Amino acid sequence: MTPTAADARKKPELHLAASRPRLPLGEVLVRSGALTQEQLQEALRQQKTGNKQRLGRLLITLGFVKDEVMRQALSTQLNVPFVDLERMRIDPVLARVINQAYARRHNLLPISAIGRSLTVCMDDPTDQAVVVELARLTGYSITVVTASHDAIKAGFARLYNEPLPGEVTGQDMISLEFADEPVESTGANYGFEAKTADVVVRKVLGLAIEQRTSDIHLEMLSSRMSIRFRVDGLLVEPQLGELQEACNNLAREMVSRFKILAKLDIAERRRPQDGSFRINTVRGEAVKSIDLRVSVVPSMHGESVVIRVLDKTRLPKSIEGLGLPPEMVQQFGHLLKRTNGILLVTGPTGSGKSTTLYSALKTVAAPHLRILTAEDPIEYVYEQFSQCEVNEQIGNTFASYLRAFLRHDPEIIMVGEIRDRETAEMAFRAAQTGHLLLSTLHTTTAVEAVTRLRDLGIDSNTIASTLTGVLGQRLARKVCSECRQPYQPSKTLLEELPLTRHLGSWKLFKGTGCAKCNFTGYSGRLMVGELWIPSQDDALLIAKGANIDEVAVSATASTYTMAQCASRLLVDGVTNIEELVRVMPYPAIRQMVGLEPVAERVG
Repeated sequence: MTPTAADARKKPELHLAASRPRLPLGEVLVRSGALTQEQLQEALRQQKTGNKQRLGRLLITLGFVKDEVMRQALSTQLNVPFVDLERMRIDPVLARVINQAYARRHNLLPISAIGRSLTVCMDDPTDQAVVVELARLTGYSITVVTASHDAIKAGFARLYNEPLPGEVTGQDMISLEFADEPVESTGANYGFEAKTADVVVRKVLGLAIEQRTSDIHLEMLSSRMSIRFRVDGLLVEPQLGELQEACNNLAREMVSRFKILAKLDIAERRRPQDGSFRINTVRGEAVKSIDLRVSVVPSMHGESVVIRVLDKTRLPKSIEGLGLPPEMVQQFGHLLKRTNGILLVTGPTGSGKSTTLYSALKTVAAPHLRILTAEDPIEYVYEQFSQCEVNEQIGNTFASYLRAFLRHDPEIIMVGEIRDRETAEMAFRAAQTGHLLLSTLHTTTAVEAVTRLRDLGIDSNTIASTLTGVLGQRLARKVCSECRQPYQPSKTLLEELPLTRHLGSWKLFKGTGCAKCNFTGYSGRLMVGELWIPSQDDALLIAKGANIDEVAVSATASTYTMAQCASRLLVDGVTNIEELVRVMPYPAIRQMVGLEPVAERVG
């Protein structure tokens, strides 16, 4: 007996009955308190004016109700069982009871047949016309259950042998090559017998590359291997199907295979190790090289692995590709044309600081300019620069490279990070002797770079005379251009922030999910930044040793703020409020919505 059958017997079955009229979905949600009458009328109005989405999907898209809330309301009001499809085995024979095209058109899934009773999981269990039609076409008595929208899609893929949204199909077949051992990999084509760890490793890498993954996380748990991909800054669990079982069975062998590829010691299991390797992906006649950086650490249940995927083709070709407003791009470009001084990029880990530095160097790179970099480690290799990798074990530190660079007559120097006093002192010395120096600091805001530099022992007068600009940044996901739809912010967000005054000027979109964005509603990321170009007043305060609060007040007139940048992005409709609230510092959010004033920029 399947779990579905057990669920159906425990709860009253929802069979067809002419004497049992069902309320429309909107009315059910209003009566349950999950939706207001005004919200329902707005959704119905949009349907009448051309939005072809079904009511349930439209309500979720507009942010009026969450999928889980809708299911709970339906289950309570209609006595429809809510089932967990992920734990159920669906008999493949059911694919012949309801054909694939019909099931896709009506967002439903047959999950159990006992005698002449057929249990169907429906995305909209109130659609009685479909239930009547199913009973007529199949000859079964229909019992309706429901599940989450994503669970139904995943179950549909399993039953009808379809790849899940975002998975790789046979038409998108790629070849992965490393160590001169080419093998075809379809990423999500899981109809295979994984006899070696090498096959499984190639399958995981193929799927990760197809889903635009920046990091692959392989974590050893007590009974299985957890595999997650970081896509657009967030960790997600890919739908692996049979591949997950293969990974569980070959977990240790997979770790050893990655260690061999990265030229690490496979016998060492007690200490962390770092390495790298390169793969070539071949699709048709197109060949692309991708570098992978591997970090292995021992954990309670074995070694865990994180693989950074460094795909140079996805990086911006210049600062124009960072997604900043044109005004910021122009001002940042002017700073890059200077022949001396220090230009800093600040922000937390994972905010895209290295990407900004590479974009800046690619913007200014020219045959007549000598560009030297010191990096830890070198993430992307470019022929236009002379790149050096830090190795503290043999004395190749940021500071030692800076000393050597001054004897190589460069115009521009890039230092991956200023994190100690010696590096900071050498960086400022280089910037004061006719070099433009670019580097990063870990600070919350642009102005706080002054505090960090003072903590590193740099004299206030030196900071005031040498610091030419600071770019503070965060990364926000872009709304998918293929499936975006207008929406209204949720009631909760409207209660927390005074957004009403801005709704007329901002273009608010939310992605409904499609194959391009792997059904997340977002595709790619852009920068939300603030650019501080210290004015004479700012420099005077810094030189006098004024506290950071005084400097921050003065700097408001010489800063293109993060609030202004975020508002511009909303006017252009490329991201949404929820995403900006997720990534921006709270003071910048308050400025964006008008709770705090934003000073007019001078100059």
